[in-house]
Amino acid sequence: MEESNKIIEALSKVGISIEDIYDLVESNKPYPEAIPVLVKLLKKGITNTGDREGVIRALALPEAKGEIGSLLIDEFYKIPSDNMLLRWTVGNTMEVVISENDVDAVIKIIADKSNGMSRQMFALALGNVPSEKSEDALIQILDDDEIAPHALEALGRLKSKKARDKISELTKHPKSLVKKEAKKALRKIG
Repeated sequence: MEESNKIIEALSKVGISIEDIYDLVESNKPYPEAIPVLVKLLKKGITNTGDREGVIRALALPEAKGEIGSLLIDEFYKIPSDNMLLRWTVGNTMEVVISENDVDAVIKIIADKSNGMSRQMFALALGNVPSEKSEDALIQILDDDEIAPHALEALGRLKSKKARDKISELTKHPKSLVKKEAKKALRKIG
């Protein structure tokens, strides 16, 4: 409760009145003035998992694009590997804020299978950074069923002609989700 109060108090100093960090997460009003406050809170360290998750989710703002990628990568590695959901949440925020500067670090995360399902949203994030590097990394993970659907969606966003043949093969995949995402990606690629 003490950390929650610190978050509420810190945000009130920039004119944001909330009762809980999730009030901010669920808000449909923009709150770019909260970004430096949330970054500072995350850097200081938040031990309560719910509050930490809330702050990470609250940073999923287009205004934070290109500003907090390295902070999120650092946060990802601070989270114990058995807390896949919180690590996945970091990837979910990265999907909104990724920039070219973050691509190498994101590729490292998705290439490491020990990161498990927490890699899913990081793979999807690469679909927001059109580059040969992003495209190649996504193609390399298409054989990994744990994140293939997210890689397929990202390749569809990139309209990856380079991946077309591999994606075509996946339209016959035994897993229905992989098959469905492969077909959707092919439609986007054209």
